[in-house]
Amino acid sequence: MGNIVNIAFQGGTHGNYLRFCIDNYSKLTPDVIGTPFNDNNTSHRPLNYSDLIHHYHPSEQEPFFKNTDEPHILVTVDKEDILFIERWVTMRAGDLKVNVSEKTVSLYNVFLKHFPWKDKFKKTYNIDLTKESIPKFLMRDFYKLSFLNLDKNGFIVKDKMYRQQKPKNTFMFPVSAFWNKDNFFKTLQEASDYLDLKLDISDRTVHDNFLAGLNFLESKDRTDDVIQAIQNNQDIDISALDVVEQAYVSAWIEENNKFVIVPMCDQFFQSTGEILNWLKHYPQHYKAMNPNLPKFNGIPNPFHLWNLKKMQ
Repeated sequence: MGNIVNIAFQGGTHGNYLRFCIDNYSKLTPDVIGTPFNDNNTSHRPLNYSDLIHHYHPSEQEPFFKNTDEPHILVTVDKEDILFIERWVTMRAGDLKVNVSEKTVSLYNVFLKHFPWKDKFKKTYNIDLTKESIPKFLMRDFYKLSFLNLDKNGFIVKDKMYRQQKPKNTFMFPVSAFWNKDNFFKTLQEASDYLDLKLDISDRTVHDNFLAGLNFLESKDRTDDVIQAIQNNQDIDISALDVVEQAYVSAWIEENNKFVIVPMCDQFFQSTGEILNWLKHYPQHYKAMNPNLPKFNGIPNPFHLWNLKKMQ
């Protein structure tokens, strides 16, 4: 007998948890005993799963997907999801437990096999990640550059490719649906109806445990408040922002204020009042075309293109 469904997902996008839910709720499989959550609050705990649900990471080369003649669920990622995912993916994916908000970030070989950072850091910052740690200011800059050009973000590049190459009988499950209980079960039921998974979703309490263990959910949208405060010329405390959030705010500042580059130092702005004061008094003789921006006034930025060529 073949699989009743295949779950294709990028690392860190909750594919293991989705497997648990479908295996647990489907009338086509035996009941799963226990819950999947481990001490890292991810769904990587071994359980008595059936062999009827296959979950895997698609390949980056053809044919991309396995079992293409069988039903599929593809967990999709949109640009709006990237900030939240990037805040915790290095800690949760593969239970690698790397916190990028530390003062210095040291990586190990297993991490570098899962995250293709080695060549990027060597080209961009001349750092050998097998020998050197990443200073906090460079970690922030690394994420800032990604936010300034989300079309090149690894999640988005792969997502676009997978959507184009997905098997014919595929239900697309937005990763953002996992982050809200009602949206999750609504989408899960839609997947069941579309692929005839025969789910009996009678007990929804397991998702409370999933959400309780999801890092930073309570502060998921706080950068929106920061940006709104800057736009409204209001002073609010932002000292609690983590490095990824700081990078996101930095990218927004550079995109929305011509000819400025956010300082590279370990200490970040502690309030929006500091940002507003810095912008107000940014010296005119330091203002110049920002090489980090792919486009300026809607057209390709020649300084950005030159910078890319220089790093090749």
